[in-house]
Amino acid sequence: MMNNANIELLSDCQLQPIEGLTWLPWIGREYFRSEHRLLIVGESHYLTGTKSNLQEVSQPDFTRNVIQTFCVDHNKPQPTFDNLIRCLSGEQKLTAKMRAEMWQQLAFYNFVQRPMKTNQKRPTKEDLQKGWNVFAELIKILQPTECIFVGFAAADNSNPYRCRRSKEKVGKYAARLFTVKTDEQNVCPCIAIKHTSQYFSWTKWRELLKNENFLF
Repeated sequence: MMNNANIELLSDCQLQPIEGLTWLPWIGREYFRSEHRLLIVGESHYLTGTKSNLQEVSQPDFTRNVIQTFCVDHNKPQPTFDNLIRCLSGEQKLTAKMRAEMWQQLAFYNFVQRPMKTNQKRPTKEDLQKGWNVFAELIKILQPTECIFVGFAAADNSNPYRCRRSKEKVGKYAARLFTVKTDEQNVCPCIAIKHTSQYFSWTKWRELLKNENFLF
């Protein structure tokens, strides 16, 4: 379960009123102290069908508990998150200390704010439209300086921001790039990369992220 020592809770009173936000985002305790505030946007949570899972997914801290369990505590391998951290850190072998330190600097939430029945189910157009509404409110509070979307679903559907594809490709995949306004003075560059769950070359995607100025 979540260890409050690893996360920033001071924003919860601002986050809770956001319409459509089912699960509070993970906010590492060093996130707001960092010069570069990187927000990672996943795609969906999935149901396992067990009674305990149904109870857990109904809790507003579900996303935070997932990150604590699979990323910080690392109770068992999770390719989506492991490949992501390899890509961000540049390290193939991840130690417990490295994972914990990385996640204390990151913010994370899932774009689709309802659980999918299986990992074969895809978000609906309504899911994605609602997702963009939540995103627009969330970034006002989190104020990211950079944002990485894991997967192309959000960037390619109902995206209200002008989106372009990178000239550089990894295999047949081009990143999607767009910029969002977080407040009257600040903008945040965003990039969508291939989903990190499988067939993901973290070394090549890391190089693309560096070339597009998303790694510091």
